[in-house]
Amino acid sequence: MNIGTVVEGPTDRLVLEAMITHILPGKHRFFRLQPMETFGETGTGWKGVRKWCRDTWRREGNRLEKILSQSTGPALDLLIIQVDADIAGEWDLLNEDRSSPEIQKPCPPVENTAVCLRQVIKEWLNRETLPAGVLLTLPAQDIEHWIFAALFPEDECCCRDDYECSKREKESPAYLFSLSQYGKLTSRKSGKIKKHVRSYQKITHQISVNIDHIARICTQGRRFIEELKSFMSRHIY
Repeated sequence: MNIGTVVEGPTDRLVLEAMITHILPGKHRFFRLQPMETFGETGTGWKGVRKWCRDTWRREGNRLEKILSQSTGPALDLLIIQVDADIAGEWDLLNEDRSSPEIQKPCPPVENTAVCLRQVIKEWLNRETLPAGVLLTLPAQDIEHWIFAALFPEDECCCRDDYECSKREKESPAYLFSLSQYGKLTSRKSGKIKKHVRSYQKITHQISVNIDHIARICTQGRRFIEELKSFMSRHIY
């Protein structure tokens, strides 16, 4: 399969590609549309995804159907668009000119916020509905929650009712991964979490083989997995 990815950053892409490869049988070619290897003009993070989505419908001949058919290159069987659910509280997002500015809903459950964010992405794409080959995924609060669930499913952190909701820094998986007992997958510098591609590359296999833990603990991870399986059941390739 030819699979395009539009994601916040390279570590998100590594995890999603590992999950996709595990769920969908066969050999795949991944086309890194956003961010590209050189990061390009759209940048990274959720704002980079937003710019890519807006550019997609604003540029002539660059709409989703054209991208999926790839008249100038290989056709895409599947396009994944990802942003983290934690952007629901971003000032820049909340203050956009929107008819319904209330995005961040009481949590748990995180699904209510995710529904609003899916609508936001559709607005970025200037679409009411999406083609069948386009899947939106919103890790809550970020992809590290999925990784932590895969690697440490019995940790007390994963047992919290608000596991997909809490943003308390020292309880977040991204922070915990900076500690020795959790493998120092990330590091902290000047109060900010730094993610290291090489460290993530080393654990992608563990993530893929423990994908059932993600489905059990993370509702948005389970939704992504189920949507991939549904896509697979509808397509013969």
